[in-house]
Amino acid sequence: MSGIIKKQLENLSKRTDNYMKEKRLPNSMRWIGSISVLWKHYYLNYVTEFIVILAILFAIFFATGSAKVSTYAIVYALIIASVWIVLKIGWRFIRASAKKQEIIIAKDGTLRERSPSQWSLVWGRYRKNKIALVSGAIVIIVTVIAIVYPLLVPYSPTGITPLYDSWNGGGALSNPNLKYPGGTDILGRDEFSRILAGSEVSLTVGIFSTILSLAIGVTLGALAGYFRGWTEEIIMRLTDMFLALPFLVIAILAVSFIRRGRLVFLRQIPQSIVIILVLGVFGWAGLCRLVSANTRQIYNLDYVNAARVLGASNRRIIMVHILPNILAPIIVIGTLAIAGGILSEAGLTFLGLGSPTTISWGQMVNEAQTVLKTNPELALLPGFAIFFVVLAFNLLGDALRDALDPRLRE
Repeated sequence: MSGIIKKQLENLSKRTDNYMKEKRLPNSMRWIGSISVLWKHYYLNYVTEFIVILAILFAIFFATGSAKVSTYAIVYALIIASVWIVLKIGWRFIRASAKKQEIIIAKDGTLRERSPSQWSLVWGRYRKNKIALVSGAIVIIVTVIAIVYPLLVPYSPTGITPLYDSWNGGGALSNPNLKYPGGTDILGRDEFSRILAGSEVSLTVGIFSTILSLAIGVTLGALAGYFRGWTEEIIMRLTDMFLALPFLVIAILAVSFIRRGRLVFLRQIPQSIVIILVLGVFGWAGLCRLVSANTRQIYNLDYVNAARVLGASNRRIIMVHILPNILAPIIVIGTLAIAGGILSEAGLTFLGLGSPTTISWGQMVNEAQTVLKTNPELALLPGFAIFFVVLAFNLLGDALRDALDPRLRE
């Protein structure tokens, strides 16, 4: 990154020299030439784009937001527009760094270009897949919405303010209109605000349950594949037991026990944490088998035997020489597991295991069952949200599998 910045500064200096010669300015006014070059070649497009985004966001927030949102519309618009420009500038530097070609001296004394890294080749294969780029963009957008949704919701997701608003609709079971794009539910809560807020719970459960299952599955799988013997036998039989359990039944029983049990401190645990623990603890078995099989394949390769002969510890061999070389299937399985976690969370809350104080897409579909004939949008909107997010993660996982293993394209 420092080399890219140095190159940019050199280009700035050359362009400033050319500008000084064209305008016949003395060296004492070089600072004016630098500002002019910066504005013309670097920041004019960014400033123009920033102003356009700011104006559009301000108009949207001021026109469709509540009184509180309208008051701080310019602040929200400034924050979002600034973040967008910063991300765009950062992405420009990342692309420039990826395209950088370093020159090395070969053993025969000739100058050659350094071979691209494995991850740069993966990125090159990934970006050729248009569907992968679209799915990745959807995942990023939904993740950003889940983080900053308090700035985007026009009304409180749990408040019934629309129930007392007679302008342009409102009230309980209001049909979609310009002020309430998703309509209102049985209690008069804004459906659009609730869908934005529900993204936080769905992604939180999907991501953190996957992290927990990855931690358990990768650890046990690596130990079973490396040490073998009784260690592998015990872990594999434990894996078989978890694979034989009916996941949905066990998840329902576990969530019901924690939410409605006699232990008070368990009932005080937030719903999302409960579902994360259930999905993470009961979702690692398949990954454990995959990691164990890949570890057994790598166990007797030359570079692992060389590290063993040189006196490397078992922990170092597993962490440094084995796990990095089986990272590709772990990444793919993890991406697909996030989609599975989102679906499982929606299914559990749809079955009535959610908390009334927590906003969830599955729970929203459950609450809309009684009014499907008169207000089908109350079930369709969160249902489509689940569908598109899960589809995006599944397509992203397939694209990563193709990019990480080019033999699948042959």
